Amino acid sequence: MKIRIMYILLVLFLLPVVGAGAYTDEDCIRCHGGDSQESLLKMSMEQFKRSVHGKEGSCQGCHTNVLDEDHQETQGSGAVDCAACHDKFNQHGAGATQGRPKCFSCHTRHGILSPKNPRSSVHPDRLRQTCRSCHPVQSGSSGYMAWLPSIRVASHPKQDFSQVYDMDNCLGCHQGRAAHGETDPLNDQKCHTCHLDKDGKNKLWGVMHPEVRWDKQPGVTVAAVGYQLSLLVLVIGGFRWLVRRFSGVSKRKE
Repeated sequence: MKIRIMYILLVLFLLPVVGAGAYTDEDCIRCHGGDSQESLLKMSMEQFKRSVHGKEGSCQGCHTNVLDEDHQETQGSGAVDCAACHDKFNQHGAGATQGRPKCFSCHTRHGILSPKNPRSSVHPDRLRQTCRSCHPVQSGSSGYMAWLPSIRVASHPKQDFSQVYDMDNCLGCHQGRAAHGETDPLNDQKCHTCHLDKDGKNKLWGVMHPEVRWDKQPGVTVAAVGYQLSLLVLVIGGFRWLVRRFSGVSKRKE
């Protein structure tokens, strides 16, 4: 009787271990490959092969909770904990009440490339495109009169060609605090030394990311209204000048 009980306990203990090896990468691709009709959750194998995980990574190496067929009904079983392999913890948007970004929000899911790769979503040349997906107002792609920024005074040591003096260089100022929530810098760009103080706020006169909101940036709001009134005066004045000129020409002919 004792032997039978021990045998049953041994089988129950080994079941998770056996189940963990039940799935192979081929099984995952069969359901989630781009040409598969087995699941709505699909991935591009060509994109994954070109990624940094494509040569050494495996499906269950990241999706550790996908052990058996129960993952088809268990929500969140395919979640990935990037911190299991990477020492960078995601503190991006830690103060957000909802919609806090995940690692894949910036790095993508299966097409992760080296930051030095021009096709990477976090390459310096593509940072603004990546950041604007969550920060459209700050990047100037949306918002009231976003196309007409506030007046800025630019004064940079242009002889230092190692620095990128461009507003699209998001990590030049925000560095690790914006990316991973850390205080350590991610690159050698030094924009933050002049443009941000120790609290991460604007150090120089004016604002880097103008936003027409009276509660946050009243000066920008006043400037935006002034711009709008100036444009209105110019349009009305130009229209009146055209009317007077053409009406005067017609009278001379008579």
